[in-house]
Amino acid sequence: MKEIEFRNWLQKTNCKTKVISDHISRLHRLEREIGYSLNHPIDIDTEYEKDRCSYLFSIFYNSGRNPIADQLKPINLPLGSYSFNTIRYSLRKYIEFIEHNY
Repeated sequence: MKEIEFRNWLQKTNCKTKVISDHISRLHRLEREIGYSLNHPIDIDTEYEKDRCSYLFSIFYNSGRNPIADQLKPINLPLGSYSFNTIRYSLRKYIEFIEHNY
């Protein structure tokens, strides 16, 4: 993840410091937890290059109650909760950043 560039981009969009920190924290958590479940590290930028993060977004389908998310269990993500949706939102913001800057 291009953390510094993403942080700077969010600041330019007048995003509050706490919100910026939350986005970055959520994305790190997503990378860490999915990587742990798959037994190999993942990187959002690599996932974007492969399929524009469609695999990652498929995990969020039906609030994480789907066969793709089931394959990752046990996973330490709040499947089916509001917090899970905030992770998806942070991923969408990151995709927006990538598409506007690269």
